[in-house]
Amino acid sequence: MGKDPLIYLFPHLGQLAVSNLEVKLQIVGLTFAVSAIIFFLSYLGSYRFVTFKSYLSTKEKVFWCMAFVRAVFGIVASFFGFWYLAVDNTLHKDVVRATCTSSHFAVCMCVGFFLFECTALFSSNIIFRNFDPFLATHHSVSLIGFSISAYSGMGHFFSVVALLLEMTTPFSCVCWVLLKAKMAHLVIWKVNQNILVHLFHCRTTIEGYFLYKTYSDWGNISENLPVGLIFVLIGGVSMNFFILTPYWTYKKMMQLSKPVDWNHPELERRQTLASSERNGCGQVHSGKQD
Repeated sequence: MGKDPLIYLFPHLGQLAVSNLEVKLQIVGLTFAVSAIIFFLSYLGSYRFVTFKSYLSTKEKVFWCMAFVRAVFGIVASFFGFWYLAVDNTLHKDVVRATCTSSHFAVCMCVGFFLFECTALFSSNIIFRNFDPFLATHHSVSLIGFSISAYSGMGHFFSVVALLLEMTTPFSCVCWVLLKAKMAHLVIWKVNQNILVHLFHCRTTIEGYFLYKTYSDWGNISENLPVGLIFVLIGGVSMNFFILTPYWTYKKMMQLSKPVDWNHPELERRQTLASSERNGCGQVHSGKQD
């Protein structure tokens, strides 16, 4: 059994009543605020780069800034997920009731992040008139599941260990930013992309482990876990294991051989068309000179 990482780093947090609803709401609000700050700081900081300032559409600039928010969240979330999967067995003792200071913090942090994520995602969908059903479903289900877990104080094993699935997020963000910066031909992009593909395979393994734990602890889960959380657990894990993760793995493997922005295919097509037209005009102009 390992030591609670938050209490180890910040001993005074051991006296914080993290199971109190008011404290939980404060953590949610703080995470939402920090996410917004990272978003706006990345927007201001990125204006130093020509790619961001001159070549990205408004829609892509929003996605660019969200990439930084997601990357930071992915790093923090992966730490908590790995810690409580491989280092500390506190949450393994009872997959329904076991909790600790860090698990309360991590679950509430996820509520704050996914609340910000859904706010940004659906606002972007309305403003730019586009809709990604997979991303919207994934984030909405995550928000609902973490909210129930945070409020009830139950199911922290699945909620916290599931954060290890976010290990792909920082690499996905690096992939997209380098792609937009026209650096997909560099070795660093290809290395990052290979790591990303392998991490998606690791995601599949963890999701399979969740299905096994759900089956092996079904008696405890069915009797004590809130019904809403049971639906989110079974539905969310099954959706990721059978649909989302295989789809994203396939897309990233295809992207490795053909670097394109499949998050914004319509913008990619327009940019390709514009580039072709510019090249065509250049050839015509050269022909006239001859």
